[in-house]
Amino acid sequence: MPYLPLYLGQEGLSDQTIGIISTLAAIAGLAQFPAGLWSDRIGWRKPFLVVALAAVALATWLLRGSHGVVWVGFLVVLFAENGIGRAVVESLAGAEAAALAPPGGVGAALGVLRFWKPIGIVLVALGGSYLAERYGVGSILLPLAIMQTTAVGFALLLHEDSAAPKPRSEDEPVARPDQPGARTWNDPGLWAFAAAMILYHAANAPGGVYLGLFLKRDLHAPERMLAYAFAVSMVAWMLVVWPAGWLADRWGRKPLLIVGWTIMAIRLGLVALVQTPALAVANQALDGLGNGLFAVLAAAWVTDRLADPRRSGEAQVIVGSCLVFGSAVGPAVAGFLVGPLGYRGLFGVLAGVGVAATAIVVFLVPETLAKGNQAPAAHSSGPLATTSDLATSP
Repeated sequence: MPYLPLYLGQEGLSDQTIGIISTLAAIAGLAQFPAGLWSDRIGWRKPFLVVALAAVALATWLLRGSHGVVWVGFLVVLFAENGIGRAVVESLAGAEAAALAPPGGVGAALGVLRFWKPIGIVLVALGGSYLAERYGVGSILLPLAIMQTTAVGFALLLHEDSAAPKPRSEDEPVARPDQPGARTWNDPGLWAFAAAMILYHAANAPGGVYLGLFLKRDLHAPERMLAYAFAVSMVAWMLVVWPAGWLADRWGRKPLLIVGWTIMAIRLGLVALVQTPALAVANQALDGLGNGLFAVLAAAWVTDRLADPRRSGEAQVIVGSCLVFGSAVGPAVAGFLVGPLGYRGLFGVLAGVGVAATAIVVFLVPETLAKGNQAPAAHSSGPLATTSDLATSP
């Protein structure tokens, strides 16, 4: 929700406090991992989805008219884009789509889920811009609460059968002792990539907290520009996420990883230089391109590195942990820097962090796709999408 930092600012919360709350929300998002493992164990995801969606809807309703840093902060942890409710829904919605898909239709089901979700977000953001300009930012919360309550109703209509995890087939490959994936915690290439992912989100996540405040306070943009910035990023993300996997299977992971990290650093540097709201909004196309490339390639790289299709869940956990940790550290540090440096100085520092992260990818992260491999093997896992596409969006 692009208006949340602005709403919190109107409630009297300082920029530093907003950054701290965003950090707490990101840390709470780690709850998606035990929830995901538990739901896999019992083969039943509906209760987790219903509870998570209900928590978000209740937090939205209670946020209206709430006051006090502690109480408002607690509700934001439940409500925020990178908070606990959203993280659980993101993780288990994909798992539920795969479970409900017909035989041979898992990829199509996940593709539909990931394609239509950003479209819904863009439509809500644009509708929110009309309400914010006409009735104030707080007016968005009531329609959101109604929609989220409707989502709970649809979740209650889901039908699923509890089932134990399927046993591994005899011809399913496993990692050999000499493969990088067999020694996860002693793999320097994997640790280098984890550092690059953490720095990526540490640099990129504060944009979701402070870009709207920068547009409003320094560039004096109307509320609708916040929705436009969000929409431009989402459209760019949708355009790049599908071809990114196809190109990575043919060109390799590393070239496009370098492109994604470079785009992120350039985008942050340009935010520090833009002089008009229109240029700031146009620059958000780079945000969408960078995050779209990350969404596909990060999980694809880690999945390759683990060298075992049965460990795709572990790959998601590694990528998700780096996302959450970076998204927690970034706003926390930015909250202490934004006061003395101002918004432009802050984004300049974040661009420097992005350059450092890109250097790690260039010099320390190896290619994981074998040369001449024009398409994934029949038994291999395809590129996986992560939750970084929206967690770091403004």
